[in-house]
Amino acid sequence: MTDDDDDDDDNDAAKIGQLLAEQRRTAERLDHIEQQLRLMADGALVQSAEPEPDDDFATENVVDASTASHRSGFSKPTIRRWVHDFSIGYKRGGRLFVSIPRLRRHTGDDR
Repeated sequence: MTDDDDDDDDNDAAKIGQLLAEQRRTAERLDHIEQQLRLMADGALVQSAEPEPDDDFATENVVDASTASHRSGFSKPTIRRWVHDFSIGYKRGGRLFVSIPRLRRHTGDDR
């Protein structure tokens, strides 16, 4: 076996590890959705204005619409429309908040 083969094996193992971690996160999200559906079917779940737990909406990843507009170079009306049409943010207490990761993905700016 050559050094190149060892590197390929290491890369494959790393990729498999990443895929397994992603699979676990997806399974956890599906479990959460299933639990919510059961609660809804039982009438026990009251819909909330809070966004679902999501890394994109973690406190450190969210800014107000004015800041998002300023940072991205897009107008506030455009940002508002994208929040509504593409779920890149949410409204809380009359204020609009934008997920920076989702805004970047939407605009193709994946820094």
